[in-house]
Amino acid sequence: MPPDRNRTSNSQGRQKSCSECAKAKRRCDLRQPSCLRCTRQDLTCLYPPAPATTGTPSSHSASMTLESVADDDNLFSFDAPSYPNGHDVELLDFDFCGGLGSIYSFDDQLNGDVGGSLSLSRLNYLPGKLFSASHITPYAQSRVEYSIEQLKAAPAMMVFKNQTPWCHPNLYEDYMPRSLQDAHAACALYSSRNNANATFVARHITDHLKELLDSPVPTNSTELLARAQALVLYQIMLVFSGDIRYYGQVNALIRQLEDIGTRLQTVVMEETDPSDPLPLYPTIDARAAWKSFIFREAARRSLLILFHFLAMCNLMRGHLSSCSSHLATGNRVTLSAHLWSAASAFDFAVAWNEKKHHLVKELNFADVLETARADDIDIFGRMIMTGLMGIDDVKGWFHTRGGTY
Repeated sequence: MPPDRNRTSNSQGRQKSCSECAKAKRRCDLRQPSCLRCTRQDLTCLYPPAPATTGTPSSHSASMTLESVADDDNLFSFDAPSYPNGHDVELLDFDFCGGLGSIYSFDDQLNGDVGGSLSLSRLNYLPGKLFSASHITPYAQSRVEYSIEQLKAAPAMMVFKNQTPWCHPNLYEDYMPRSLQDAHAACALYSSRNNANATFVARHITDHLKELLDSPVPTNSTELLARAQALVLYQIMLVFSGDIRYYGQVNALIRQLEDIGTRLQTVVMEETDPSDPLPLYPTIDARAAWKSFIFREAARRSLLILFHFLAMCNLMRGHLSSCSSHLATGNRVTLSAHLWSAASAFDFAVAWNEKKHHLVKELNFADVLETARADDIDIFGRMIMTGLMGIDDVKGWFHTRGGTY
């Protein structure tokens, strides 16, 4: 039984639930100073005072560690930790509510200048208080849930298909840097976790992540891209593992992701977009163009997904601050499932010459919405479009184009 709350001190001869559990008619485990349910849901846990004492009721601590996880009552069907509500990281730009046609409109949503149905946090959330996934509105949920499901599937996809929606299967055909080799191995272990090996797997993943974070940041563009992709994979495993042993490194990795994103942005800005047709024979030019496209678009997609994921992490941590709009400046990404999924240089050249490929600049999807076909948009495109528009609007757009989401 919890200390200082035995049966003899209770005038009714039985234990009393805390006020929150009693109000919800839920069983209370009577832990002190806060029961497990209140800890998980960031509730203020107050017990009725015993008659023989004059002290004030115990209350939930004003701080929370990353070991606290979301309760089953949360809006989301996925397992997500409840992050502490710190103020050391701003909500980044490549996120889920930038607003079609104007990335800057997200500031209004964050600062409460739009209707309640379009805000990101529920009315029961007070700024500065503990924040968890239960405070996220259906409006925000409709923009992040699809991406989260794809992120959760990424480690297994990397193992079994040697790719993710932002990492092309042929990107490291000649050479895979050590950082991504280790992350690949970590993904394999992560995908094979069970009750018997969970401790070993957690130790392996967190130890290798620490080694990566302690190593110097490379200057070579391929090594830099591999490091960014590795860090994203590690963060996915840390955040969505549902295992308390992983949560300790989440905050540290958020800062590393921001730093590597800024460095990767420099690489992305240096890439150019050719427009000339490609000869089908001989294939030497097509092969060179295909290889260049793979690196260019993998870097661009990785940068977008990195900041997209950071924005989701920050949302779950309660960081509802203004966007860093400069991150969108000069950003480009080509949305073409035909180019990304080409199986050979010949297939790539045919798709390049015959299919429309949509060059999205600074997250302006106007041309995509007006001229693209449903089969032009792959998983990555769906993730970004859903983040900007919400799942219902994206489903509607696919339906009008004769496709399905």
